[in-house]
Parts: sequence; C-alpha cells; structure tokens
Amino acid sequence: HTTIHGAHWRLLILGGLLCLGAFLGCAPGDTITEDLAAGVVYHKIHLLEGPWWIHVVEIDLPTAWAAGVRLRTAMAMSERGGVQKTSSLAAGALAAINGDFLYTGKTTHTAGLQIHEGRLIRTPQRRSAFAISAAGAPLIAVYQLEMGVLTSRGEELRASGFNREPDRGELVVFNHYARAWRDSVRAARGFLLRGLEGNSIVNGAVTARVQQVRRRAWPLVLDPGQWLLAAGPDYAAAAGIAPGDTVRLYGRLPPARDALVEAIGGGPRILRDGAISVEVEKERLSRTFADERHPRTAIGYSQNGQVLFLVVVDGRQPGYSVGMSLAELAEFMRMRLADFALARENAYQALNLDGGGSATMVVGEQVVNSPSDPTGERPVANALLVVAPATGKDAP
Repeated sequence: HTTIHGAHWRLLILGGLLCLGAFLGCAPGDTITEDLAAGVVYHKIHLLEGPWWIHVVEIDLPTAWAAGVRLRTAMAMSERGGVQKTSSLAAGALAAINGDFLYTGKTTHTAGLQIHEGRLIRTPQRRSAFAISAAGAPLIAVYQLEMGVLTSRGEELRASGFNREPDRGELVVFNHYARAWRDSVRAARGFLLRGLEGNSIVNGAVTARVQQVRRRAWPLVLDPGQWLLAAGPDYAAAAGIAPGDTVRLYGRLPPARDALVEAIGGGPRILRDGAISVEVEKERLSRTFADERHPRTAIGYSQNGQVLFLVVVDGRQPGYSVGMSLAELAEFMRMRLADFALARENAYQALNLDGGGSATMVVGEQVVNSPSDPTGERPVANALLVVAPATGKDAP
C-alpha cells in the first residue's frame, strides 16, 4: 500500500480512471496529467524501480507566452532577508518550485543570481543560474556581471560590486533592493541618483541625475527609481561626479545578450547539450552531495528551447520515494521525460536547484509533492513561479 501525500483529490480520481485500464493498478511509468493553463501542464509520475514519485510542470513556452503566462521569481523579503515557505511565496500562481540555496550570515539571502522583473537583486556567483528573457527564451549559464557608470564628461567608471560596501579602491552600485546589516553605508563618497530613463541595468542602462553627494556614511533607504554610488577612499575617479550631473548606469550579464527579466541561481548544471554533465567540481559542490540520493528540484529545457520542465523528485521516504542522485536525475531528464511529456521532448540543458527538505512543488496553491522534513514544508529564500496572465486593472 502506498500513501499519496499532498495530492489533489481530483488527481486521485483521474489516477483511478487511468489505472482501471491496467486492471490491477497503475503500471510503472504511468502518469497523472492536469492542464493548468494554455501551454502549461502538471504531470505526477510514479516509477517503481526507485521507487520514485516525480512531479513535473511542462511549459510549452511559445503557447504559454502567447497566452500571457509568465515566469516570475519571488523572494522572502524583510529588513535583513529571511525565509518563507514556497506555498506562501506562490500565492496566486499556477505553479511554483523552490529556488536557490540559502546563505545565512549577517543577512539571509540566496546564494546566487536573482533577477526579478528585470531588476537585479543578487549578483551571479561561480555557479550556474537559470534566466529567461522577455521573449520567453531560457538560458542556463554561469553568468558574469560587468557594471559601471558613464559620467557627464564621457568617462567610464567600472563598478566592482553591487549592494555591498566598497573596499578602499572600489566603486559599488546600490539599488532599492539593497539590504544592510547596519543602518548606513560607509564610504568616502556617496552619490544619490534619481532615474530619468530606463529602470534596469540587466543587459541595459539607466539614465539618472545626481541628486546629492555625501561623505563617510549614507542611510541605506532607497526608493524604487533611486540608486546609490558608493566610492572607497582610494577611488579617485569618483571626484569628478557632481550634483546635477546626468550619468548613465549600465550592466551586462554575459553570456546572455538579450535583456533578462527573471533569473534564479542553483547548481550544479547536470545536463549540457544533451549529455549528462554533473559539474560539481567546477561549481564547488561536493561529490557526496551529487552521488547520494536526496529529494531534488531541477529545471531544464528542450534542445529547441521551446519546452521548459520544472521537476521535483520526492525522497528520504523508504517504500514511497527514495530520491535521486544528480546522475539519476540527469538521466531521467535526458532520456525519460519524453515518455510523459505532451511535447514528447526531453531536456537538453538542465540545472539542479536546492533540494533535500527544501524540495517543493506547488500547483494551484497546494503542495503536490511530499516534502521530506518531519515538520513538512521547509521555508526557503526564493522560488520560481508560473503565473497566469494579468487581467483587468493588473494587465499591462
């Protein structure tokens, strides 16, 4: 007897109808499927050889995008960061999965890149991240951040950091998502900017006017549309910026060329160009983490970039679902997704996200997988949401 945790009753009824044709119950590889929106489908898959319960949200990106469906990141926001359950972050969404690993220090935040509605929240690290453009084109890569300011005199000043205090010879950029573990930013010079044109430096630029110049310390209270440049005492080039100047902030995130609207970190990459490539050493993760079976969350997309897969594998529950190694997860996404997907496609590129007790999938505001912690769903730093098209006053 197998207990199905967290499933919708309507899925159980549908599963019973599917199994009726098999006479003696669901055969290995059977799946329960539910349409969520145009181009968006949820699959609940049972494989006896693990045993594994696997949850997949399949998104036909051209169809979904044409219908107004979008991907959005969501983060737990407070003065010093924080955590929140995926189901809470996913309120109102069609579906969601947990996101990046969590870093806890003076502030609590995600370990890697995060972009939300075109605005940079967390800079990329040396691990892979998933991003998507405004046109719905997905890209998994290790991103590099190049950032700076063009002064009114035409000088280019390169910035070395984002939303952190500068070292002596650095120029650092802050936006209104900055979080500080104390009330003020300490810097030799601080330049408060007000945006005039553009709102994103994610493969884009913002024209801004210098409103104020201060020294030594600056309260870190920025409104949307405000920016702060903070220069260390040895960054002499900042002396040429004056109140009233018009400057241009820019940012690039190679290898991406298009403007990115959403991004979420993870690691390691597990599929590269259709081949299993569990890149733990390159991304500074342990081999044990990769080789042992755990609950897993992953994201991947097809070779043509038109089908996106959000995947959660339940684990640490003997007799129900034992979890997967990263190689097993990569093999499933590379070879077996097409057996269940409506598009009959497998993943060609794939990225592991935070797993273990954090592995969570939400469909229709209900947790549909079986989180492994005895206390149930674990709070996380961020999540990736599939959201329905905006209507009425919320429409663009």
